[in-house]
Amino acid sequence: MKKITLSLILLALIFVSFSSSYSQDKKEGTVLKGVVVDKTSGTAMESATIQVFKSEDSTLYNGASTDKSGSFIINGIPEGLYTVKVSYIGYSTAVAKNVKAGKDRKEINLGTVQLEVNSEMTQEINVVDEAPTMTFENGKKIYDVKKDLTAQNGNVLDMLKNVPSVNVDNDGNVSLRGSGNVKILIDGKPSALLSNGTQVLQNIPANMIEKVEIINNPSAKYEAEGISGIINLVMKQGQNNNGYNGNVKVNGGTEDKYNFGTGGSVRKGKFSFNANYSYWNYFLPGHSIINRSNFSSIETRTVSQDLNWKYKGISHYGSFGLDYDIDKLNTLSLVGNIFYYKRSILAKNYLNFFDASGNNTGFFRSDNNDGRNGNNLDLTLTYTKKFEQKEKEFSTFVNYSRRREDSPIEYTNFDNSSTAYLTKKDSYYTFNFINSQADYIHPFNENSKLETGLKSNLRLIKGELSYIYLDNNTNQWLPIAGKDNDADYKDAISAAYLTYSNKYKDFSYSAGLRGEHSYLDFSILLGKEKYDQNYFDLFPSLSMTQKLGNENQFQLTYSRRINRPNLFLLNPFTEQFDEFTKRSGNPYLKPEYIHSTELGYTRYLPIGSVTLSGYYRNTNNVINFVSNVDTNGVTSSRPENRGKSNTFGLELILQGGFAKWWTYNGSLDYFSTNIFDNSSSYSFDKTYNAWSARFSTNASIPDLFDVQLFYFYMGKQVNSQGEIRPMQMMNIAIQKAFFEKKLVLGFRVNDLFNQQRFYLNTSGSDFSQVISQKTNSRAAFFTVTFNFGEQSNTTSKRTSQRKQREIESEIQQTGN
Repeated sequence: MKKITLSLILLALIFVSFSSSYSQDKKEGTVLKGVVVDKTSGTAMESATIQVFKSEDSTLYNGASTDKSGSFIINGIPEGLYTVKVSYIGYSTAVAKNVKAGKDRKEINLGTVQLEVNSEMTQEINVVDEAPTMTFENGKKIYDVKKDLTAQNGNVLDMLKNVPSVNVDNDGNVSLRGSGNVKILIDGKPSALLSNGTQVLQNIPANMIEKVEIINNPSAKYEAEGISGIINLVMKQGQNNNGYNGNVKVNGGTEDKYNFGTGGSVRKGKFSFNANYSYWNYFLPGHSIINRSNFSSIETRTVSQDLNWKYKGISHYGSFGLDYDIDKLNTLSLVGNIFYYKRSILAKNYLNFFDASGNNTGFFRSDNNDGRNGNNLDLTLTYTKKFEQKEKEFSTFVNYSRRREDSPIEYTNFDNSSTAYLTKKDSYYTFNFINSQADYIHPFNENSKLETGLKSNLRLIKGELSYIYLDNNTNQWLPIAGKDNDADYKDAISAAYLTYSNKYKDFSYSAGLRGEHSYLDFSILLGKEKYDQNYFDLFPSLSMTQKLGNENQFQLTYSRRINRPNLFLLNPFTEQFDEFTKRSGNPYLKPEYIHSTELGYTRYLPIGSVTLSGYYRNTNNVINFVSNVDTNGVTSSRPENRGKSNTFGLELILQGGFAKWWTYNGSLDYFSTNIFDNSSSYSFDKTYNAWSARFSTNASIPDLFDVQLFYFYMGKQVNSQGEIRPMQMMNIAIQKAFFEKKLVLGFRVNDLFNQQRFYLNTSGSDFSQVISQKTNSRAAFFTVTFNFGEQSNTTSKRTSQRKQREIESEIQQTGN
């Protein structure tokens, strides 16, 4: 920890020193000017209001009014990124986003800004710089998916591989800064869609996502679940246009990968409606080779396994949003989505057995059809009330999420005599989530405010599992004794939070406290075995930010978090996967508790920005799987709370542009985790470490096309089992728009040089194993998009309306 802190301080001092010397040459700042006219008549508008806000924290920096000729000029704007709003009572508000002031830009001319009379919509002034793919806002890292051309033709898991801090492993599991225990939300709410793993994201097209929010060290306002923080997937909801707009998108890829999507929105008066639909058909074959040597006291042998598999996924995703503006301060919204998916993995598994001398002692073949199908429904009703006082707000929502998933698997096994033995596993789960929340924001003045709220999450989960086999003598399907199981799980988490934030000159802070009560009740085997837990926890949080001029910013954050064991870990039923492998859960597991601290530094340069973060996590009651081998060589695994862990990490993010039309985005991540326990006879001390790097560059070549290159490198990963070899891949995407962006053509190649592969080498006291896996990851996609109606680059309708009300409040406060 000391080394990381000293490194951060040293780098910060170097940047500050450079900043000081650079600032000696600072000029008076950038000049902002323009002319405001009535859109219909072209008449100059006197006394229109011009407001300049800092993009990083939305604080008002400066303002002006137009003269008789409709002209305005604001001098001395320091280097930075700003939002400019032009407003007049009875007219629309025009917004220019990402206005970049700097030493190399002495003047910004917004030109002629036309305001439309009696319009409720917010116009965009399209004469400013493009925002970077990754932006920072109120402790969040926000990844703009629509700016990632290489992700537009893939699924959500493909897209998440491009997001800094996020990793997706070979099985589709998502981790954040090295921890798989990350809380994933959809539109800021828990969803039953992700209740049984993240692999289902492989069936959702990435173009259904508006943006990804990464919150590594959430404040007390957010739920405390998740070791490494929160990933929030914000879905597309439509655009804020009068009239109507929409699009149709067709996407095709090599080896049978198809996607069709369409969406649109319509608005009239106080009502607006938007809807989206996407069909996804995805095929992905792969090949695995597994060699395992067993050194048990009973028998020594080597198993050589050759596995060929084909993944096939089909899904339908639909969403809708209905908004009603009761008045300018009150809004009612209903949002929903429906998701149906079906996937199968056809696998042919060949095993050969060898004795200690290398002689072949047997052969085994298994043909498996691992099927899964399900449906998901999410509905959210939200009420938002604004007040005349700026930033004062009350909001509440209730959310219902339901999912049903059936997972039938068919096994066909062949022995040395080629006799077929058939087995079927049938299982299903139903998930019902009910979430409700109320939040209130009370500002005391322009610098300080109090936020408080209540939240309740209720989860109801039921499932059944059964095995049958075909008796070759009677040709009848018979149950396999002792392998049937069922589960009935309920939990309720009730929470309340309070946060206070304030600012003094260039120093700002926020302190909060969250209380969560957890109640858990579940049973198995038709209620024969029952278990429950009941506990209360407090979760404090603290954030402090210090700016040094306009170029440097430090931020220190702390939070206490929790990782509650899920049903998979709690269920005590024993599953036997093969003759040598068993696994069971532990109903007496306790939650893991995490203390998380992060120190970050941001340096704004003329060609971009540098963000360096060092983080430390201390985890108690760590959940580890403990394995035991009996005298017959059978391994039984069971999770237990064993030991503690300390994680140290560094993250570097670089963003900027070589030119106005050529931008770049890069990140470097490293972490090291030490897990140890010396409190019992079962003692251990293990260290994990890994690092990865991403680099993306976008170029908009005038009158030609847009092109993006993305490169990812995962360095060697060391864990308790062994090590994973380095892996790399490169993606390229090209896009061309025609007829004022009504028609857009795109071409993309994923894993251009076919380098994405997985290689794991593991060993223990009684075994060694090597796994090599390669999917057909190189694929080419061609996309055609047709846009119709009034198009804009605004965000979701609810967000746009909320921002419009904020603008109106700001105008009222300035006396206009």
